[in-house]
Amino acid sequence: MRIGIIDLGSNTIRLVIYHWNGSKLELITNIKRKAQSAKYIEDGFMCKVGIEVIVDHLKELLMIARTKDVLDVHIFATASIRNIQNSESVKMQIENEIQHKIDLLDASQESLYGFEGLKRTLSLPLEGVSVDVGGGSTEITHFKSDKAIHSISIPMGSLNMYINHVQDVLPSHSELMLMRIEIQNMLNQVYWLENIKVNEMFGIGGSARAIMRLHQAKYDIQNSIYDMHMSNDIFESYLEEASNNPKVLAELIINTVPERLTTLIPGALILFEIMKKVGAQSYGLSSYGVREGYFYQKVLDTTKA
Repeated sequence: MRIGIIDLGSNTIRLVIYHWNGSKLELITNIKRKAQSAKYIEDGFMCKVGIEVIVDHLKELLMIARTKDVLDVHIFATASIRNIQNSESVKMQIENEIQHKIDLLDASQESLYGFEGLKRTLSLPLEGVSVDVGGGSTEITHFKSDKAIHSISIPMGSLNMYINHVQDVLPSHSELMLMRIEIQNMLNQVYWLENIKVNEMFGIGGSARAIMRLHQAKYDIQNSIYDMHMSNDIFESYLEEASNNPKVLAELIINTVPERLTTLIPGALILFEIMKKVGAQSYGLSSYGVREGYFYQKVLDTTKA
């Protein structure tokens, strides 16, 4: 059985096509479009142009799914639509244009679907923290014994941090400091983060993968990024390089993950500040995230029904 899932995010819109044989989920196709819908938000409202951009990309991806004989396609949206003032209106307009339902995930659902994906692919420690840095929000989950204890979605992401703080391509030293202060202030408002001390933190999603790919390329590491771990000291060294050697770092990003040129450093800064907050010494990656968690928790249940 072929199933398509379209993830309507703040930075990208991605179509993934899976084959499900009843016991194993196999990725067939992964296509993304860089919509950057967060750029079209004015005073908290998404403008008409932003809606048109999203509609155009969704129509294209739905057509691609049909050409690949995928009849069962599910679309979900996260902070891209959830965190705007005209959320319901935008959702309805897009649905009317594409003639397809959109599942608007609330903050709790997004966090828990991401954790469900994480559990499906990693052997987790007794206690840890998972973090999914998206374009417009960051989901943090504290878990113990494979169960989510606390989850939260914070309206800060790699793209909106870049849009709100960075004037050039890479952030200046002062811009990094301003972002750092804003991130710390947001984290300080999450009461349960104050009492957490864990050794391991796990990243989910594109920002998490990008920083690991950068590290893999810089040191010519032959292991898969999903078999690698980074210390908080290494994280900090990249942020220092962003201040001290921006041209060198920009060249490395362009050669490794060019599509993340503007958002990699803001995303890495969010990850690093969360690592510091919870005292994590080691950072690893999950190959599964919110899309896979959504499949197992929502799509599979719907299919069975």
